[in-house]
Amino acid sequence: MKNVLIKFSKSFFLMACLFFSLTLITSCGDDDEPVVVDPSTVVADFSAQVDADNSLLYAFTNSSVVNGITDTSFDSDWDFGDGGTSTDENPMYTYSEEGTFTVTLTVTASDGVEATTTETVEVTAPKNRYAVITDSTDDDTGELRYAPMDSIRNGRITFMYRVAEGPVDMDIQDGFINVSGSSTTGDFALVEIRLKDNAPHEWREGASDATIAASMFPEGMPDVWVPIEISWSANGTDAPTYSASIDGQVIITDAISTTNGGAGDVDGHLAAVKDGAANFQWKYAGNSAISDGVFHIDDIVIYSSDSGSEVVAFEDNFQGRVAGDNLDSEVNVDSPYHPNSADATVGEDQ
Repeated sequence: MKNVLIKFSKSFFLMACLFFSLTLITSCGDDDEPVVVDPSTVVADFSAQVDADNSLLYAFTNSSVVNGITDTSFDSDWDFGDGGTSTDENPMYTYSEEGTFTVTLTVTASDGVEATTTETVEVTAPKNRYAVITDSTDDDTGELRYAPMDSIRNGRITFMYRVAEGPVDMDIQDGFINVSGSSTTGDFALVEIRLKDNAPHEWREGASDATIAASMFPEGMPDVWVPIEISWSANGTDAPTYSASIDGQVIITDAISTTNGGAGDVDGHLAAVKDGAANFQWKYAGNSAISDGVFHIDDIVIYSSDSGSEVVAFEDNFQGRVAGDNLDSEVNVDSPYHPNSADATVGEDQ
């Protein structure tokens, strides 16, 4: 009996070992072998495009590619070479100055693999653009005119101007800024200032003898940008008041708009200006003269306070325009200026 038990134990042990071995062989099949995943391949690439209207502004287009993995997304890290950075995929970036800058793009795939590429951009300072007003005929003046949809009862206008000689060295003629109401007739102007190049500026329209005597105009200079500000206040019943400054110097404050046309024009003047400003005109030279000189206008901003709070009603720094474009809306449908504009184009500093 003892031998039988020994033989049974040995057989049981052998069968158990065989079962265990088969189990191990089965569990070590292909399904449980370690899976080796290849890393992604990453190619970093981009292009840079300067803005047509602002040479300091660049658009960067990211054309990087991730292959070899299911999730092909990636993170972007930009270094624009002047201290500026971005994590946008396709950023816009404005440089603060001109120069040569090395732009670096680092792309990181979802599995952590990185790739880097660089490109050099040549950044140039933007060329200033502005309105150029000339006077090429002897039967009118050169003129840039803006007319808002509605009169602005309470507001102000700021702009820069410059006068310069033309290529033939003819004398520089007078420039003008005219703020008018519903009529552009000179005697009905709210106010008009005559701008000189070698003498003190002066009032042309809208100023009484008392205003003329109280005003202290600086002397005009050629080839210099000068800021001007004119503000006005109307109530729909009485003649409006206005204030003016040139190059930071206050010329007059709260002067009453008057007509220079005599008693017969008083009613017409009041009717034209009692609701405030509806026409803004920059004129150059005169009806009986021609000039190859130029009158430059830039950075126009017209404000309205009719709602109780001052808002910008119109502005133009001419940077979004093309050099040489006509500013007469009858010729150029993209121009916001009045079709009575004449000899007014877009200029550009070289």
